[in-house]
Amino acid sequence: MFSGVATLNLDSKGRLAIPARHRELLLARSAGRLVLTVSPDRCLLLYPQSDWEPVRDALNQLSGAQAQIRRLVVGHAEEMDMDNAGRILIAPRLRQIAGLEKEIAFVGIGNKFEIWDDGQWSAKNQSVFDLSPADLETQMQGIVL
Repeated sequence: MFSGVATLNLDSKGRLAIPARHRELLLARSAGRLVLTVSPDRCLLLYPQSDWEPVRDALNQLSGAQAQIRRLVVGHAEEMDMDNAGRILIAPRLRQIAGLEKEIAFVGIGNKFEIWDDGQWSAKNQSVFDLSPADLETQMQGIVL
């Protein structure tokens, strides 16, 4: 399982170096085959291919109004391999959708990573810090940290 936050920089070609501590696990889980797509939260999601497939299959069952979410997430999905330096190339369209400029927050979330513009990531965190104790308790649904 992936966890932790790393602040990284995109290079001038739109490449992102996967933190070294995650590379071996990505290679072991999916031989470095990855899928990068858009989240409705306006960040990018990076999955090992083997973890993406059940998500894709579930999304492909959506219909009606939910089909818009399927189009967004499945329609933007790009299969890729890490290069020998452990980097991925983020297509210009995906960078634009997620508002990625230079500084990136690379966030491990269980079976995938979220890729955020670092400023947007900070704003998302601040919105949680600003919750009242009652709202926080409601959103945590009985989970105690």
